[in-house]
Amino acid sequence: MSRPLLRPRLVALSAVLATALTGACTDTASRARADSLAAVLSATTTERDSLQGLVNGNAADRDRALAQVVEASKFADEVDKELRQVRGLSSKVGVNTSDESGKTEAAAAQKDILDRLRQMRQRLAARQAQVQKQLEELKALREDSTAAATLLADLNARLAQRDKEIAVFQDEVRQLRQANETLVAEKAVLTDTVKAMDVRENQVFYTVGSRRQLLADGVVAEEGGSRGLLIVKLGKTLVPARTLDAARFTMADRRQTLTIPLPRPDRAYRIVSRHDVGLIEVAKKEKDGSFRGENIRITDPSKFWASSKYLIIAEK
Repeated sequence: MSRPLLRPRLVALSAVLATALTGACTDTASRARADSLAAVLSATTTERDSLQGLVNGNAADRDRALAQVVEASKFADEVDKELRQVRGLSSKVGVNTSDESGKTEAAAAQKDILDRLRQMRQRLAARQAQVQKQLEELKALREDSTAAATLLADLNARLAQRDKEIAVFQDEVRQLRQANETLVAEKAVLTDTVKAMDVRENQVFYTVGSRRQLLADGVVAEEGGSRGLLIVKLGKTLVPARTLDAARFTMADRRQTLTIPLPRPDRAYRIVSRHDVGLIEVAKKEKDGSFRGENIRITDPSKFWASSKYLIIAEK
């Protein structure tokens, strides 16, 4: 058999052999394909023997290919070792809902892991390309290199499996990062809600004015009294209106607003709402509960505003 006639058949045989060795026979279709390939290999045994002379002439190429196999095997072991180290960092990427420093450390660990995984995948891609090139070179050697080709195919499959594992690991880290970002966003919303509730809880309202002004604004009403000379009803008492409009009041924070100014220091005032006059300090207090001064100072905001959020002070 001449060499020109052997070359096409040898290339075809090598392609079939490499295809069979790079896949695992794990299902019915794969096993059937393996049986078919076994028949092909049996039928070509005689032809392979006839190529032995050509194989002997390629000893240097065979040695070089085997050295590349050893190098690829070492690289696969290094990948396994580094992947185990990266997996060991996964314990540092847990979400801690109460520890800010813990979340910072988790985010840093996540970034470190993703960077390492990206670098490993780049190295794997480069090495896989080299292994594939070596497989092609082995096909062209026309020698009995079944063991070397099998080992390279196994190594290539091993690297491909590691690449899949790293991809899955990357997805897990990304999902964890996304969960962490979601938690941070939820915490921000919760913080804003708590702040808003805190503001509403401590929000109070006050108004100071003359009797006529307070009646006109609808924040007070008159009750009681007696009719004098059948014309005027005397002794009417001011009380807070049943419905109070916050727009008629000055809004304040009871934790910060401890002093409320009085428009006219020369006039006497009294509290119309249910607030305790004993919890304020003024320049002068009268026995009937009225007072004078430039302002009132609230001594105990918590107790003072407990009775009502609306403080009404009327000029006497």
